[in-house]
Amino acid sequence: MNVQSYLEVTTEQELFDVALRGFLLTSVLVLGGLLVFGSPYGSQTNYNGIFTISGRAAWIFMELVSPVVFIYSYFSSNLAFLLPSKIQPLERSASTRSLVFVALWIAHYVNRAIIYPLRQPSRKNMHIGIMLCAVVFNTVNAYLNGRWLATAFSSHATEPFNSWDVRFVLGTALFVAGMAGNIHHDNLLMRLRSKKSKGNGSRYLIPYGSLFSFVSCPHFFCELAEWAGFALASGSPAAWAFVLNILCNLAPRAYFIHRWYIGTFAVYPKSRKAIIPFVF
Repeated sequence: MNVQSYLEVTTEQELFDVALRGFLLTSVLVLGGLLVFGSPYGSQTNYNGIFTISGRAAWIFMELVSPVVFIYSYFSSNLAFLLPSKIQPLERSASTRSLVFVALWIAHYVNRAIIYPLRQPSRKNMHIGIMLCAVVFNTVNAYLNGRWLATAFSSHATEPFNSWDVRFVLGTALFVAGMAGNIHHDNLLMRLRSKKSKGNGSRYLIPYGSLFSFVSCPHFFCELAEWAGFALASGSPAAWAFVLNILCNLAPRAYFIHRWYIGTFAVYPKSRKAIIPFVF
């Protein structure tokens, strides 16, 4: 679809399809950008200057965008604050079952946007450009996922005890396990940061325990598993597009973090992979 045809969009369904294709394209652009320029934040960076802001404040703001837009996209009938007036909105037909995914989404972001950054002992400054890119990404992602659940999900899961129920149980279990694993490994990293903040050892330490025995970034692996579970359970094309974006974002970042660990610590375990145990 070219620019002219995009400007001629008159229905939300057409706009949704354009946004979904653009979101899929984003995953390729993110992958290429990370492979060329490296990880934009964390141990790989040290931003200073007028375009940097508190990393904690930036993280909270950019992550809170996701649940806010998701809730609005799911519960609003006309999306007056998101759609141009000329666009005919989709008819909302959300089922009770779809509320399960609303709860899962909110649970993730309550932890990710509020609890996680407030519990961190410290966080590096963030470039404002990184924050703004994340705000745009989270807005599009939350709209696509919230709107699909509100308008299309009911046609995919209306009959009891069908194949969807099997996917729902397996996917939801994977989401819960992934989220629990993500929080657990974040806790292990926070304990290391607490140790170094008390003057124990150097600025960075080697993490050990649980899936750190197999990969350098188990929190990334668990987050990928978490959202793969969400996509499996819901059957949402928007959710699968999100999973692809997560993979294209976290895999190269894990690679650079893994390489940094190896270059920083002479005794770093050589058997560890970057993000996927025994694979990569």
